[in-house]
Amino acid sequence: MRQVRAIAVNTFKETIRDRILAVIVVFALLMIAAGLWLGSISLGEQGRMMKDFGLVAVTAFGLIVAVFVAAGLVHKEVEKRTVYVLFSKPVSRVAFICGKFAGLCATMAVVLAGMGLFLFALVWLVDGRPSGMVLLAVLMVYVQLLVIIAVTIFFSTLGSAILASVLGICVFVAGQLSQNVLALTRLGKNPLTEALSWVIYVIIPNFSAVDVKAGVVGEQTLAWGQIGLWTAYLLAYMVVVLTLAALVFRRKEF
Repeated sequence: MRQVRAIAVNTFKETIRDRILAVIVVFALLMIAAGLWLGSISLGEQGRMMKDFGLVAVTAFGLIVAVFVAAGLVHKEVEKRTVYVLFSKPVSRVAFICGKFAGLCATMAVVLAGMGLFLFALVWLVDGRPSGMVLLAVLMVYVQLLVIIAVTIFFSTLGSAILASVLGICVFVAGQLSQNVLALTRLGKNPLTEALSWVIYVIIPNFSAVDVKAGVVGEQTLAWGQIGLWTAYLLAYMVVVLTLAALVFRRKEF
């Protein structure tokens, strides 16, 4: 546990000082602020436009941070040959993977907290009243990105950092559409297609089940019990993927 904590703290300090990360966060804040302009040209829907556009911006730039930073966590240490020094000490490879994951999760928490609070303030300014649902929506985005971080780290142990980034984004997009794909295959009533869609539905995390953006803007009523169950499913999915990443990394030779 001490090894994981030490690696996590070092990873957090390293990623939080990254200039690229700072640029992405600043750009994300500018994009959220641009929602004020979109709100100003809408007819009586300023608050709704601000929430919708702002949450999309938070999700998009949070995803960029998650996949591109996570993809380079392992490869950067290998290229710098710091893993040779690290593994010459009593540090397990499982602790290395878990520590890197925990450190990036902390970084992601700081990034999303900054963007979420900024969006919360803007919505309050536009609507004239605070909206706790905005913060809840950002929290659900954070849960989704934790899974993407784990998935991207897993792919980075198998291939290059670029490939891991691309696959991480693909999993996120597929997770947003998995529910719709399953519904469409049921309409065709083809047993083979429906069975294949169920396999994909199990393998790909269902992010749409915890996406509360529609509830934030008042388009639908949220089923909190179901959201809680799907959140537990995503956290369990994250643990499984992270375990597979640790097992793959243990077999690598340095």
